[in-house]
Amino acid sequence: MTQYRVLTGIDYPPDKRAESGTIVSDIPEKSAKWLLDQGLIEATDGKTKIAEPIIETKVTFDPKAIDGDKDGFVQDGTEFQRPVEENN
Repeated sequence: MTQYRVLTGIDYPPDKRAESGTIVSDIPEKSAKWLLDQGLIEATDGKTKIAEPIIETKVTFDPKAIDGDKDGFVQDGTEFQRPVEENN
């Protein structure tokens, strides 16, 4: 079975969770394709024991955040993610 390195914490079927840096081999094929396309996991040779360090940046609340990808949310993937406010 293919092994993958998790690049960001993910939940996957059936009711499992893997944190960033974890090597997993039980991700269903259909889920793996989507996760690879989204850049949330990467295929690995299985020999990697230690994940590459992840550098986190400090995110602050931006009251003027713009919905750059037009998905209806601003500051996606942060603790400040929220729906776009409609201005009338």
